Amino acid sequence: MKNRDLAAFITLYIASIAILGYFIFFWYENFNWDSLWLLILFLILLSLFFGYLFAKYALSPLIHRNKELDRLLKDTLHELNIPVATIKANVQMLKKSADPKGLKRLERIEKAAAQLLGLYKEVDYLIKREIDSVEKEKISLDELIKQRVELFEDVLGSRVVELDLEPFEVELNRFELSRVIDNLISNAIKYSPDGSKIKITLKDGRFTIEDEGIGISEERLLKIFDRYYQEDEKKEGFGIGLSIVKEFCDKEGIKIRILSQKMEGTKIVLDLTQI
Repeated sequence: MKNRDLAAFITLYIASIAILGYFIFFWYENFNWDSLWLLILFLILLSLFFGYLFAKYALSPLIHRNKELDRLLKDTLHELNIPVATIKANVQMLKKSADPKGLKRLERIEKAAAQLLGLYKEVDYLIKREIDSVEKEKISLDELIKQRVELFEDVLGSRVVELDLEPFEVELNRFELSRVIDNLISNAIKYSPDGSKIKITLKDGRFTIEDEGIGISEERLLKIFDRYYQEDEKKEGFGIGLSIVKEFCDKEGIKIRILSQKMEGTKIVLDLTQI
């Protein structure tokens, strides 16, 4: 709160207390108990007045700051798209004349640019969701799963992803659905040992991802969707992945089921047949 706002708030507060004191004295001298409702009415109006003062002089700097941050975020988002598009365009040109070693490096740059573009789309989605303009479209889920799995090739290590996908279409927001798939794949990789298998299936409208990782004890299954909860706190991340998945499933009416036992892996099933 700026000094002038603070001074104005204190002045109005003192003036209001003085008016309240005068009104109580005036009522005591001139009215009986039958007119007590007048005092109660005045106190209610005065409370509303104090609430207005607090909102105007105490919260207005915070509101103003939030507006400035929102504007900065949107302006930065707009500008971010340009250099990413430039990087991708130039990489495509360089790949035409690159040797095998240089081609591999360019592919890494291309993937990094794709990750930046993914972050751009994420912030763009959050802004659009804020103004209720998130659109749905028909998506080939089997093709989308293949695309998302390819993004994790560099972090798989010696783990193997086994795909068994049937053609299946859904009408959802592409970004939201991609984020759900990414979180499930990321969790499966994070909690799976080297050399293990991650099985991803899509059959009869049910998307299943099953790993051979550390698993989840029965008593902790109830906490698994809590925000910031992590089964293994030594792992990277903030424990928000499955809460994002659960929020999306609840919003879209997708049933989610988790089967897991300690040290025997985890199986997560999303039933998309009812959407």
